[in-house]
Amino acid sequence: MTPQQRRRRQAQRRRQLRRRRITVLVMLLALVALILWGSGLLSGGAAPASSAPLQNSSQSVSQGVQDESTTGGLSSQPESSSTAKTVLSGDDVWLLRLVNHDNPLPEGFTVETAALPNGLEFDARAIGQLEKMLADGNATGLQLMVCSAYRSVERQDELFNEMLNDYIAQGYSEEEAYEITSTIRTPHGCSEHSSGLAADIVAVDYQMLDDGYGETDEAKWLLEHAADYGFILRYPKEKEEVTGIIWEPWHYRYVGVENAKKIKASGLCLEEYLETL
Repeated sequence: MTPQQRRRRQAQRRRQLRRRRITVLVMLLALVALILWGSGLLSGGAAPASSAPLQNSSQSVSQGVQDESTTGGLSSQPESSSTAKTVLSGDDVWLLRLVNHDNPLPEGFTVETAALPNGLEFDARAIGQLEKMLADGNATGLQLMVCSAYRSVERQDELFNEMLNDYIAQGYSEEEAYEITSTIRTPHGCSEHSSGLAADIVAVDYQMLDDGYGETDEAKWLLEHAADYGFILRYPKEKEEVTGIIWEPWHYRYVGVENAKKIKASGLCLEEYLETL
């Protein structure tokens, strides 16, 4: 299967999943309405003598819908809405800033950056850890390099539109092109690269951003050791439905050493980890 076919299939799965969630939600709401109607709450009349059990059933179903929405199950809100409400304090405010399709950077967002030796920029508060990770990895004989780091929202918009138009030129509808593109590049304000905390790290002799990179010694070393320097693999395998982004073995995000070690040990992606706080 080609990368384009795989991405198209992932986009189709996402659409199917959304349709299934909506169908289940409608069925649950219809059941709640039926129970309320039977208890007399919707009819406006007096409740029948047997209404007490029905009212209890109504409360139980309503509570079930609420419980699922707070534990990552069915919800009428965007999947990451609960993580967006996570209250952070201290350094975690910037270390654990959630940037994704549902949580864009605020308009006018700025960050102080510093330059890497190759001229690319990274958050000035974390660039030291990034440089140390690269140096330690290369000291073992690897050839790690950063091929993309901070980029402005405007630059991200340009890249997104370029890929979108490319898929349209290949014959995809605008909706299909948007679905596929958004699993690879993020829309306006939704890219971690614009936060200054994300870096695409590849090997000097393998600079292709594809699945094959995951088999390189560089990718394997990062997966094993990045947490020691405060970095997490931001878009892991089998988390596409949560992150909204395909597996990217090259994309690393700085969250601080303590957080990175906890996230790695948990096996969760950032969205899921924030749900536990």
